Amino acid sequence: MLGEIRGEVRFKEPLSFHTSLRIGGPADIFIVPQDVEDIRLALSFAEREQLSLDVIGGGNNLLVSDRGVRGVVLKLEGCLGRAEFHGEEAVAGAGVSLSALIREAAALNLGGIECLVGVPATVGGAVAMNAGTADGGIADFISAVYFLHPDGTLGEFKPGAGSFSYRMFAAPPGSVLIGARLQLHRRPFAEIQRDIKVRLKQKKSTQPLALASAGWVWKNPQGETASRLNEKVGLKGKRLNGAVISAKHANFIVNRGGAGAADIKALMQMTHDRVRNHFGITLEPEIRTMGEI
Repeated sequence: MLGEIRGEVRFKEPLSFHTSLRIGGPADIFIVPQDVEDIRLALSFAEREQLSLDVIGGGNNLLVSDRGVRGVVLKLEGCLGRAEFHGEEAVAGAGVSLSALIREAAALNLGGIECLVGVPATVGGAVAMNAGTADGGIADFISAVYFLHPDGTLGEFKPGAGSFSYRMFAAPPGSVLIGARLQLHRRPFAEIQRDIKVRLKQKKSTQPLALASAGWVWKNPQGETASRLNEKVGLKGKRLNGAVISAKHANFIVNRGGAGAADIKALMQMTHDRVRNHFGITLEPEIRTMGEI
């Protein structure tokens, strides 16, 4: 069945090549599908062989075990990478980068979603984690989400109350998110570009965008920010081997070179424990983990 897949199939592929942290051991079977039919074949293969199947996009907000991941890893970045525009709506494949979608929409005088500029994610990843900023989230624009279900059928899901919560989307169990429809609005190109420029300048001045990281490590607690809490307990700049809690933004852990998943996990545990002991607040991770760390 793997031989029928038209995309790429690799064995023992290092996942450090596919994560923004540049960390991760080998995936037993690594598949970059060419189209929906390849995804269907991958799902069928995993079910037949009783293997676990994990889906990744651009590898952001992801910490992968140094020992790797058993089963199948399906990478959608590079697949389902087209967006189409119909009036004020965009229909985007899960593999479309969020930054590309923002640029393409702006060129058509379609705005709103530029509030997410600088968020490193594919459309699929952004929907799966309900990506957002202080000015809005992807959920504000979603009118429908498209899935490939475990039995190989396609489905459309129209989010309702409770479908999205903070950094979370209630996806149908076992399904692979393959695309989304977004409702945008007309806005002059010059205004969108000006907004994008201001937002990117602000992000570059406050976040370690030039370094390898997985983005925000922790969800913000109610009425507080994880960055401020981490700074208050004296962990800004804390280093463990090549892993460092950023001195620029304390809710980022960056890989300065040679860091392993265990180093990142140890800094996370230190942060979690110290914040809980000092403030009685239990931080919730925004980073998703894969494999045993």
